[in-house]
Amino acid sequence: MLSWHIYLQWCPEDFNHSTTLLAYEAYLRFLTHHLATLPPLPQHRTVLKGLTSSLAVDAFSACLRNHSPTKALELLEQGRGLFWSQLTRLRSPLDDVIASGSTGKMLADEFTQRTFAIRTALDSPGPDQHDRVCRLNVDLQGVVTRIRELPGLSHFLLPSPFSDLQQAACEGPVIIVNASKYGCDALVVLADRNPHHIPLSITKEGVRELSLKLGKLTVDAKSMDVTRKLAIFMRELWDEVLSPIVNFLQMVLPFQSRIWWCPTAEFSSLPLHAAASYRKGQQSLADLYISSYTPTLTALIRARRHDLPHSASKGKHIVGIGQATAKGENELVCVGAELATIEQRVDGLATFTRIEGQESCIAQVTEQLRTNEWVHFACHGIPNRKQPFESAFALHDGHFTIERIIRCELENAQFAYLSACHTTVGDEDSPDEVMHLASAMQFAGFRSVIGTMWAVDDAQANKIASTFYDNMKDESGCLDHTRAALALNETMKKLANIPFDQRILYIHLGA
Repeated sequence: MLSWHIYLQWCPEDFNHSTTLLAYEAYLRFLTHHLATLPPLPQHRTVLKGLTSSLAVDAFSACLRNHSPTKALELLEQGRGLFWSQLTRLRSPLDDVIASGSTGKMLADEFTQRTFAIRTALDSPGPDQHDRVCRLNVDLQGVVTRIRELPGLSHFLLPSPFSDLQQAACEGPVIIVNASKYGCDALVVLADRNPHHIPLSITKEGVRELSLKLGKLTVDAKSMDVTRKLAIFMRELWDEVLSPIVNFLQMVLPFQSRIWWCPTAEFSSLPLHAAASYRKGQQSLADLYISSYTPTLTALIRARRHDLPHSASKGKHIVGIGQATAKGENELVCVGAELATIEQRVDGLATFTRIEGQESCIAQVTEQLRTNEWVHFACHGIPNRKQPFESAFALHDGHFTIERIIRCELENAQFAYLSACHTTVGDEDSPDEVMHLASAMQFAGFRSVIGTMWAVDDAQANKIASTFYDNMKDESGCLDHTRAALALNETMKKLANIPFDQRILYIHLGA
């Protein structure tokens, strides 16, 4: 493994060698095999960091430079979000395996037993936890190998080919925006044709500078001059990144269609959805299209799987979770009003449960997530950019961390609104692992999530949530989680009196 890592670092790219793509493909194949033998424990993220670094984004760039856009997509998907991919192995749907016959049913039972044993071991810390989980993981790989020997199942749990990944664009294009030291590119994935490659003039260092500039602006959000400075920033983002992408979209996509952004590396911290030229007679991106985000194409495909029909939106259960006075944090004086407003907006459309104060504890919240289709968090979001598994919602009795969230297996989860700070802020060293609170909620089962890119102003959150839930009603007057992206877009257009930095920090992820 180490020799391949060294090879990739100096040989193919430095000398433009003809084996570049073969090297990336082989390394990712070996990496996938290696990770399959490791248990998905938080401490193994250090292994992922050491082995992957910028591997996926560099492989993507190399493929595009070699005119292989479909291979670029396959390798990027294979090399990003590796921890989530590991965990997904433990929750793999087995319908096709069971349907293959009696042997398949037996192997499906074995697979279920092994994955249950691994989950139990992961929840049972101890000095021998690592060895126990490793042994169980090896047993699981044996079952997977036997499943792949069944007719039609040779690709069970293997990286998806382009023909499968293209399904992510079935409701609108997915736009990958990639930053590599070898160049920056956009790749537009379309449902009915090959991906379209758009080279970008900006460099990776230029993207990093934009990210740092935005960080300073949002920290200084209460400055009188911040709106003007943010507008200048959004124009720069438009000129440097969005303009050529939008020019192409306008040739192939109707006005007000939905689009999904899939940013990599330093692009992950930029509000692509809010870019605008701010020139006379020109529209902003939000005027042209309805933006959503997805950490990977596989995550978007999974978010649409087993979706309920819109008619099932009647009889919905919603829980509002508020914590205004978390230990060690500033008081959020508007939390109670925010939950009361939401309760008013959904009255007669859903059963609303309100959890606040001392009731807002980890055990109670975990149980409420299992019994409600929708959840609204109104509390402090605590990002940890060095140890992202410790990123958390601040509750009455402690931190509801990512590590706790991903242990939830929520069968009926539909929609989560995260009215908390920094819920899409991940690992500063490994942004392509997409490890943040919003992605954790997605992995737990929520198909549609509203997250935040920086600090939320408690005084404005109530106004935004109020208008948003009004916009979540479909034509029949029922609540519909598939309207979340459109509802957010409409909300931000209506609330022109809200400070600009607060209007653009909310983003939609998922279906």
